[in-house]
Amino acid sequence: MKNFLLLFIITFLIYVLPVTAQLKANPDDLFRLAITYEQAGQFEKAESIYRELLSLQPSNYVYTEALNKNLMSQKKYNESTLLLENKKNETPNNINLYGLLGTTYYMMGNAQKAYDIWEEGISNNSSSILGYRIIANYAIENRAFDKAIEYLKKGNELSADKTSFSLDLANIYIAIMKFKDAANEFCRLITMHPEELQIVISRMVSYLTKPDATAQTIEVVKDFKESKQQVEFFDLLSFIYQTIDKYDDAFQTVIESNNKFKRDGTSIFVFGQEAYRNRKYNQASEAYKYLIGNFPKSPFYPNAKIGYARTLEASLDQKVDEQSENWKPTTKTVPVFIADYKQLIKAYDEFVKGYPDNSIDVECLFRMAEIFRNRIIDYKKADSLYDKLSQITPNSNYGMLSFNARGVIAIMNNDLESAYKFFLKAEGNPNPDPDILSETKLFLAKIQFWKGNFSVSQNLLNDAETNLSADHANDAIELSSLISVTKKDSVNLARYAHADLLSLQNKHKEAVIEFKTLSDNPNLFILNDFAKIKFAEMLIVDDDFSFAVKLLEDLSESKKTEILVDKSTYLLGLCYKYGIKDFSKAVQTFEKLLEKFPNSLYFDHCREQLQGLNSKIGS
Repeated sequence: MKNFLLLFIITFLIYVLPVTAQLKANPDDLFRLAITYEQAGQFEKAESIYRELLSLQPSNYVYTEALNKNLMSQKKYNESTLLLENKKNETPNNINLYGLLGTTYYMMGNAQKAYDIWEEGISNNSSSILGYRIIANYAIENRAFDKAIEYLKKGNELSADKTSFSLDLANIYIAIMKFKDAANEFCRLITMHPEELQIVISRMVSYLTKPDATAQTIEVVKDFKESKQQVEFFDLLSFIYQTIDKYDDAFQTVIESNNKFKRDGTSIFVFGQEAYRNRKYNQASEAYKYLIGNFPKSPFYPNAKIGYARTLEASLDQKVDEQSENWKPTTKTVPVFIADYKQLIKAYDEFVKGYPDNSIDVECLFRMAEIFRNRIIDYKKADSLYDKLSQITPNSNYGMLSFNARGVIAIMNNDLESAYKFFLKAEGNPNPDPDILSETKLFLAKIQFWKGNFSVSQNLLNDAETNLSADHANDAIELSSLISVTKKDSVNLARYAHADLLSLQNKHKEAVIEFKTLSDNPNLFILNDFAKIKFAEMLIVDDDFSFAVKLLEDLSESKKTEILVDKSTYLLGLCYKYGIKDFSKAVQTFEKLLEKFPNSLYFDHCREQLQGLNSKIGS
């Protein structure tokens, strides 16, 4: 033990003492050592080092500030005042010393002494307007907001620019929830500096959602709008209205601005774009229509016409979504709002004819084709437009989407050979979009599946599964699993494939008969369960939720195929939520999936479905 102690002392003398000596010779290292002591809570050791450093470099403000911070941490307020008083006397123009000293007095409970010191600092640096901001910041740190406001206001009065500290003042007013005063400062700033509008808008965003903030702000902005007659106040008021979802008021403000200042309609177009982006389709439509009717020479006139058509389509689609049941895994294809959609097609067609060779023409043709295919269900007209698109721009995304759409139409017409060729053309795109390509590959595999070429189909599905983030990855994995475990029973698998094709072709009754027949056969093992889940989907389409729930409950407890268990659990949750409206069971079912299948492809969808469900329980 004695030998060990002797060895330790020798090691200390050899290594530690030279290091200490080096530290003393190097102030930077010594300073870092003091910080380390502070971080370890050894403030007295740190204080000793700071004092040593300050004795070596008395004019070093960094060391002074560090020592003062250390003393404040130890609540050695008297030592702090002594230190700062001495340093203040040595360098009377260092305004930060006044700030620190005032802070110490404020912490000691002597607010008046703090104010006197801060004002002394400002007085000794009267040639610099910046001193008002520096001292105001010390007051803010100590939550002496009234004093900070007083200093900044004095700074504004003495400055050549009477809004020098308007942003600072506004920030304080926001902090103490005096939103009317904050708005006044913002508006004063815009009056003198209109170019600061975007900065003001970015600051206002931070508080407009707070209670009473918008009402107080609107009152002030309206007053400035009327008294100053500056276009910026109209723009600011419109922005505030949009922020609080009052798009009608915002639009009226934009129109008033355009009329008053003889503007060229640009702000109306911008409003329309913003309203469209925020799904305010009625207001967006009104904006585009107003620009079309009042600004025919506007450079945005063509964009407004196509914007108007897009908005009408989005509004119609919104109506369709409100009436449809998108939660269902499959739905019956029926025409909707035919007259309205035909008017929309007319608008797109007029644009194409009125602006030939416009870059937007391709989008218009595609939108028309999509409406004919998905809304009016006129496959012949849709196919002719897709054909035109695939010739105009075969290697673009629109071309690729057109080939896919023509493939689907061919499937609906039971022409699988032509469909396959269309999907091959889409696959041949030299620069394909990964999500579009995912759909293409899935259909190529499905066509081979429907034709009974199961091995070929599975090879194609392996390729389709590579992009797991794509929308069609679930379907590819599910179909691949089905083929891999049931392809030896080619007869029944072919029957299942035919039923799957009938389902896509909207031949609902025929598909139901086939899936039910397969699901009723207990000797089919895995294929039986796949048929059951398809049959359950058909039942959901027919709103037969009680029977669907019974099937899905059995499947969700199955030990056979995990991919069917998590899918059936997810579908079961959807039935409880939207069909039966048993929200408690819906929550239990979705939570069960999250717990049992953390790697499920339905995991994220499940979390989305849970949002807001708990609030519905018991309502």
